[in-house]
Order: sequence, then C-alpha cells, then structure tokens
Amino acid sequence: MSEQKLFQVFVNKIEFDPAEYLVSSKEHELTDFQKKTIESATSIMKENIIGEIQSFGGNLKTNEEKVKELENKVNEELKNEEYEDLKKDLKNYSKLLREIIEKTCVVIIPVKEMPWVNVLFRTIPRIIFNKRLELLDNAIAYYGEIKCVISRPTIFGKMKDEKPLFAPIMGPIDLGGYKLDKSQTDPKSQIYSYISAIINSFDSIITKNHLAKYHEGYQRHGDPICDFLMKNNELMNSMEKVTSGIESNRLSSDIAIFSIAIPHTNEKTTLLLVTDEGKDPSKYSRCFEALLRFSAESCNVPAQQPQTPGQVIPPSPGAVRTPGGQELKTWTAKELTEEAEKRMSSQPDIPTWTEDDLTKFAGERGTGLPEGMEFWTEEELQELSKKRQGGLDIPEWKLDDNMRECTKCGYSLRPGWSRCPVCETPVGAKPESEPIEQPIPELSEDSEEQPVEKTEEDLSQDNEDEKVDQ
Repeated sequence: MSEQKLFQVFVNKIEFDPAEYLVSSKEHELTDFQKKTIESATSIMKENIIGEIQSFGGNLKTNEEKVKELENKVNEELKNEEYEDLKKDLKNYSKLLREIIEKTCVVIIPVKEMPWVNVLFRTIPRIIFNKRLELLDNAIAYYGEIKCVISRPTIFGKMKDEKPLFAPIMGPIDLGGYKLDKSQTDPKSQIYSYISAIINSFDSIITKNHLAKYHEGYQRHGDPICDFLMKNNELMNSMEKVTSGIESNRLSSDIAIFSIAIPHTNEKTTLLLVTDEGKDPSKYSRCFEALLRFSAESCNVPAQQPQTPGQVIPPSPGAVRTPGGQELKTWTAKELTEEAEKRMSSQPDIPTWTEDDLTKFAGERGTGLPEGMEFWTEEELQELSKKRQGGLDIPEWKLDDNMRECTKCGYSLRPGWSRCPVCETPVGAKPESEPIEQPIPELSEDSEEQPVEKTEEDLSQDNEDEKVDQ
C-alpha cells in the first residue's frame, strides 16, 4: 500500500469532524484568523445584507476535553504496526488538527435581491500528505439554496488542456458513505457534515469520471441543463476564473471539480456550491460571483420534471411515450383525413393514376426488375460481346479433325508422328485393358484343401511336358 493510501486509512479511522468544535460568535470570541476571514467574505455584499449575520468558529478552549480525547485517539492509532513507516511523518498530526479547528468558520448571511434567502460561507482547511504532512488553509466555499428544482445534479470542472464544462451526474452522488438524517429539519445548506461530504466528493474518482465521460462521450452536448448553462458566456467566463485544485497544485490529476448543483425535490429547492483554492485576496469576490451567476442561471433553466429512480411519468391522454420518455403525438382517422384534404388543396398538381394505369405498371414490373433499371435481350448481349472484341469475329475453338489423341494419355498427336512424345505409346496402339484381380477364396481352419479338377487342355499340356522331360 502506498504512503498516501495508508495516510487516508489513518484519517478515516480518526473520524475527525470540525463541526463538533464549532461555537457561536455570540457566546465565544473567534480567533483572529476567523474574524479576518469572515470580514473578507461578507464585505463584498454589504449593501445586500439584511438582518443579523450568524457566524460560527472552531474553539479549542471550550472544547479542551474533546481535543484531548481526539489526541489520545490519534496516539493509540499510531501504535499499530501498519503505520510504522509513517510514525515520524504523523507525529505532528495532532498539532495540525488543533490548527484546523482554529481556522474553521461558517457564516450564514441573510441577503436581499439575490437568488437565495441566505447565502453561506465557510473555510475548508485540510491536511494533505505528499511525502510530508502539510496544512492548506486557503480554500473557501460559498453556497446557498434557490427556490427552484433542476432535473438532475450538475457539476462544473476543469480538465487539463481542455475548456471547462458543465456535466450531469448520472446516478447518485458519491458522498463517501455519508447519508442524510431524514429527521433533521434544518435546511440542507446548514448541515455542516453534509456540505463537507459534498466538498469531499469533488476529489472522488467516480465524480471526476462524470466530467470526463460527458466531455469525451457526448462531446460537450446532449444534456439540456448543461447545454443551456454553457451557452451563457458571462457565466462561463466567471466559472473559468475560479481557482481549482489544478491551479493551486493540490491535485496531481488532470481533472478538478469545484462546483455543483444538487436538486432536493421534496423541499422544491436546489443547493448550489462553489469552492475556490486561490491564495489571493480576490478569491472571495471571484468565488461569490461564480455562485451568484450559477444560481441565477439555474433559476432560468427550462422547466423539467425531475424523476426519481423507478418513477414513470404517465402519458397524456391519447399520447404515446417511447422507452426513453419522449412523448409522441397521435392522430385519429378523422384528423388524418383532414390533413390529407389540406395537402391536396395546397398541391393540386399531384399526379393521379387510374386502375388501368396501375395494372399496366404492375405488368411492366412483372419482370422482377426495379422500375427504370436497364435490361438486355440475348441478341443485344451477343452484339455487345462483339463490340468488346474490338469488332473482330473470333470463331469458337473446335477440335482439329486431322489430329488424333494418344490412346493412353490423350495427348494430341500431329500427322506423321509414330509415337506419343509424352508416354512413348505407338500411334494406333490398342488401349490397354486393366487386369482384373481375381478374388482369393478364403479357407477356414477346419477345411481341408480340395483337389482341383483339370480340364482337357490342362491334361494335354501335362503330356507334352512329360515328353520334353524324357
């Protein structure tokens, strides 16, 4: 197992959740880092803020016992032999956890004349391991809920050496096993752990594959929502300016996702979120502008009926629906007749045929050839053959009567030849007859050899042989 994967195993076992250490700014004073960050995040929308801002920050002093329990858990986990190679690198992990708590803050901002009732801001401090432990505290996120529902989750991201694009998520979002508690009545945007799971899903291979597949397989078109959003040049320019994990060098991959829109059908809302990992002060206005344009344009997306898995939309009366969900128009016999009459009146020069014309056409087509196809008679084919020979009348080849064939091999023999040049057979020789093999009678083991009766010719031949011997 690689060091990075082993580090991820360690982090998962610690189960650290910064939300457990958040306190309200009304009850406890925030750190200087938290105060400065909240001021930068809210100053860009001062004219649109109505009501009181609610801010929360991680606090070590009020959570001292929890922090000690966390540190003990870290130390106990490090005693396992599987982390032997990482113990030196992880010795400062508890110290960095304390720093994450002090740099975590969340703000709920009530606004007017904007797509949301409340817009939220939060920091995203995270510990990474790349040969050594490192704390990154530059990432931020703006998010909120609009009062309309898009048909499916939609992400925005960048691919190396390619133009950024929107892409649909086909199926559930990979939240790393996180599940919403249905008993919670708070708005989805105010559930800290849920927002954390969404932000973590941006680094999921499954989520990145949605972006890659839409870019390669569909060539940046095909989904109504994504097509609509990508036609807005101001929105695209604003989203492209956001600093992703590629520009911040946090990610080694070629794909970075930093924005998402998630519909919540039951609440009739859509949660939108944009993150920025820039280190410059302008990241606040850049990230907020991207969220504002994304939210506003999502409200203008053509209305679509969102479907839950397994849901079937009933067809309209008299309509037919394809398996893909497209509704096809149907006509009655009366409507078809009216349409035919309209076309006849608008096109009076359309040719018509009588019954005799149709019979004649059928007879012409009885040859089995398609109408208009050229065909030839036997005489025409012979004439064409002569033309292809250059006009020469070449007679067909016939056997020469003056030449004989060898009786053995069939070779043609010229006049005056006495023997076949191939098999040396004399000219005029009679064809040889093949010897007939006589079957040999089979004798059984018990049978005795019977004497063969000789004919008169055999007896006379024996007498002559005897006279010669004497």
